Formats: sequence, structure tokens, C-alpha cells
Amino acid sequence: MGSQEVQNLSYMMKCRINLDGYWEEVPGSFIEMLGYSEEELKELTLADVLHPDNRQKGAGFVRGVCEQDHREFEMEGKYQTKSGDVVWAYTSAMMIKNSDGDPQFILCHIHNMTKHKKAQQQLRESEQRFRSLFKHNPLPVYYFDLEGNFEGVNEKLVEFTGYNRNELREMGFEAFIVDKDLERTKRYFQKAADGIPGEYEIQVEVKSGAVRDIKVTKFPMYQGDEVVGVFGILQDLTEQKKARRLLKESEERWQQLVKQNPQPIQITQDANIIFINKAGAELYGADSTEEVIGKSVYDFSDPEKVEQIEERKNRLEQGKPVDEVLEHKINCLDGSERYVEVYSIPTTYQDKVTIQSVFYDVTERKKKERRMLQSLDEKETLLKEIHHRVKNNLAVISGLLELQVLNSEDQSTINILRDSQQRIKSMAMIHEKLYETEALADISFDRYLRELVDSIQQTYSSEEFEVDITYNLDSVSLDLEQAIPCSLIVNEVIVNCYKHAFAETKNGAISLTSRYDVPVLEITIEDNGCGLPIDFDISDQNTLGMNLVQTLAAQLDGNVQFESEGDTGTTFKLEFKTT
Repeated sequence: MGSQEVQNLSYMMKCRINLDGYWEEVPGSFIEMLGYSEEELKELTLADVLHPDNRQKGAGFVRGVCEQDHREFEMEGKYQTKSGDVVWAYTSAMMIKNSDGDPQFILCHIHNMTKHKKAQQQLRESEQRFRSLFKHNPLPVYYFDLEGNFEGVNEKLVEFTGYNRNELREMGFEAFIVDKDLERTKRYFQKAADGIPGEYEIQVEVKSGAVRDIKVTKFPMYQGDEVVGVFGILQDLTEQKKARRLLKESEERWQQLVKQNPQPIQITQDANIIFINKAGAELYGADSTEEVIGKSVYDFSDPEKVEQIEERKNRLEQGKPVDEVLEHKINCLDGSERYVEVYSIPTTYQDKVTIQSVFYDVTERKKKERRMLQSLDEKETLLKEIHHRVKNNLAVISGLLELQVLNSEDQSTINILRDSQQRIKSMAMIHEKLYETEALADISFDRYLRELVDSIQQTYSSEEFEVDITYNLDSVSLDLEQAIPCSLIVNEVIVNCYKHAFAETKNGAISLTSRYDVPVLEITIEDNGCGLPIDFDISDQNTLGMNLVQTLAAQLDGNVQFESEGDTGTTFKLEFKTT
């Protein structure tokens, strides 16, 4: 037989081999394929007609079928024709037993694969179907003869149906089909037998009695140009259909919830609105959802926010974290402007990657905030003006006291007026600081102390009398309620230093220290003057200045103390909690 004739053979041949490996029954196609006569073949074993490279494999093949007769054996290899040509063939074999269960013969299905050399792609697809159907396919796979009886099944079909292989081979496909799907299944089977593949969905009943939803793919099994059987692949859709039903029910509930939700909700894909509820359409100034669907969100966005919105969209689509809420202005179809807070999450809608957003209309809140800010600005302006006027009025009072000083000749009266003038000045400086600062509730008290003491120094220093002052101040802010009494206390102590500590010298030194250990503020004033009398007790002092210090300390709910050792100077401490 010529090689051209060999290449044209590509179909399945059924052969019988006895238990010793000799050919017992061979079809004409097999005789034609190898070029031997039937009589010659019956004198040969399977191994004899294999190519020398595969003879050892052939001997093992027959031995394997005999030793493990419950398995179906497969072999792919080279046969050698009588003329020496090589024929590629795929052989599957299984042991056939008689009614007593004794081995009778080996049934072989031989597929000539030589045509594969000429039409490689076509044969590869056929081979892949066959091998994957019965060994590697994760789905239940089988093939029928033209009567609808199982001839081959894979392990997945055994698992799916609950029947073993022998039970399946004794059954036809009709045994599984529920009544309502039987006629349709027969029609699809007949189409496959006529060479027309098809797919359809039906219900089957497995051995346990459970009814399963399946998708069936059927296609003809050819031997040459002749259809000799039908291949089938099953896909269990039971859980998938259940999930679809649940998903459909969930989507219906979601649709009802979203459509009736009073909050505006929209879904976008690539920034285009593909779903919006009635509340969302009304937010955009539309009479119906159809007016909005299909438009880009950028059509409604504040131009200054487009870049930020696009970056947020990209991060959401990529599953990256974003700020929980985006606040921006939208320009509505009716010409109005609305301010919204937008909460968005990535989601899937109609099998598309989308973004679902919920809007909260904060337009009225924004208006109220603007009114409040405007009112606050007005109040701040008014409060600054009040502080300014208080400062000016205190300056007027200080001026009146200055006139009294000029009209007085009694030095003690002048000193009293000067002290009162300095006290008023310290309060005026507080109001001046509040007028100048942005935070009307707080005063930078460390800076204020420097300016207060500098002011006292300018008042009481002269060419003949000079005091050196050093500062070591922690940063601290006080409100008006604490700043005024604290400043008056410092004013009294510093003035007393000038008036009494350095009475017998022309030079002196004062150290002003503040330590702020939240919430406690401690102010220490030290001088190197003459010191206090040995029996000094502040509670026994009836002077205006000392009474003022004690009264103001009580207002601060603070503690004051004076310490002095002989003529080495005096230390004053004030301690209170800040508010």
C-alpha cells in the first residue's frame, strides 16, 4: 500500500485481540491500513505490527489490559505496514468479559493518526478533544454510539451521576433526563448524529435522586467522513442558576431600594452616567432620568474640580483608596448650582466595572455656613472695635491721671497717681493686643510680658537709676479673663521692685521667668535688691498693692508667695492653672 493511501486513513477501527495478544478480528480498514491480509494479521500479535520503537510499549500495553482488566488502557504510537511505511495511531483497549465474568478478549479502538502529518492543526484539535475529554477535562465527558448508549465516560461523569462505569454503560442517556426535557434532548442527539453540533440546557436526575441543571454540548464523533457516535460534555449549572436567581432577586430588591431612595444615587462607567434614580435626576435639575443618563459627570462639574474628580475616578476604578467624601459644586440643567458631598465605591453593574455614588445635598448647609461666617466676620470686626475703644478709653483715663499728676504738688499723691496710671496702661496694652491679634480669644502672654515690663522700665528708669532686666519665658496664650489679673499682678511686683528693692542703690537686676507645664503656668520674678523684712507676711499687708495682688490671685484661683533671705534680694512666685 502506498504512503499516499496511508495518509488518507483517519478514522476509528474496532479490533479484537485475544488474551495472548494476537489479532482475532480486524475490520477491512485496519487491513488496508497495514497492508497485510486478514490471514496474515491473525498470525501476528499487536507488538508485531508496531514500529520497532514501540514494540516494547505494545507488549506492556497488552499485559496491562490483561492484568488490570477493569481499566481502559490507551496508547499512542507508531505502527509499521507490511511495506515498511510508518502509520501513527491512537489505540485504546479494554478487557471484555463473558457473562460469568471471565476475560474473553481485548476490544481495541484504533484511530489512524497519519493524516495528522498532513493536516496537523485539524488532527491536533481532534486529539485534544479526545484526550482532554477523557483524561484532563474537569467537566463530565462521555461518548455514545448512535443508539444513545454510553461507550466511554470519564471520572468526572462518574462523580457527577453517582453511577459507576459499568452501570453507566448499561444505561442510555434517556434514563437521566427529566420528562419535560426528554424530547428536546432527543432532537439535539439526532442533530449531532447527523453531523450538527449543538448546545442546550436541561435538567437531569442523578443516582441520589437530586435534580441538577446542566448545560450540554454535543458534537459528532467521526470515523473518516462517517459519524459513528456522539461526544458530549456536561457543565453543572445548578449552583450557577441558583446564584443567578439569588442575584436577580437581589438586583430587583436593589432596584426597588435605589429607585425609591430619597438620596440621589448614580452609577457611572468611564465618567458617563449609566444609571440614576429619580432623586438624582432632580438633583441635576432634570424632569426625568432619561435627561441625565448618557451624559458625562464632567458636564455638571465645577471646572476647578474636574481634575480632582478624574483622579478620584481613576483610583476607584483601580481599587486604590480615596478620601471617603468629595465635596464639590455641580451646575444643574436648570441653571442652578448645588453643593454636594459625594460618597463613592467601585462596583459591578451589568457586568461592567463601574462606580456607584451617593449624593448628599449640602446647599442649604453651605448657605448657612456662609451666613455664619459673614456674621462671625461682623462680630469679630465689632469685637476688635470694642477692644480698640476700650484701649482708647483707658488711654483717656490715663491722660486724665496725667493731668492730675501735673496739677499735684504732693509727692505721695503723684506716686499713687503714677501707680494707677501704670495699672491702667497694663490693661490698655491687653486690649491693644486683642485688637491686633487674629485670635480674639487668646493673647500671646509671653510677648505681652516683655512689652509690659519694658513699659514699666521706661516709666521708672532714669539716667541716675538703671535696672537690668532678663527674660526666660515659655510660650503661652491666655484669654482675657486670666490675662488681665495676671498682668496686673506682674505690674504690681515689678513696680514694687523699682520703688522699694533698689531704694538704696542706683543699679539693680530683675529676672522674669515663666514655666508652662500644661495646664499649670508658673511666673517667677527675682531681684537682687535689699530684700524683705524678716517678719514679712503678705497676709498682714494692708497696702493697696499687696491687697490687689492677693485679690487678683484669688480670681485666678492661684497661689502667690514671697521669699527673701536677708539683703540678697526677693523672689516672687505666682502659680495657677490656665483655662
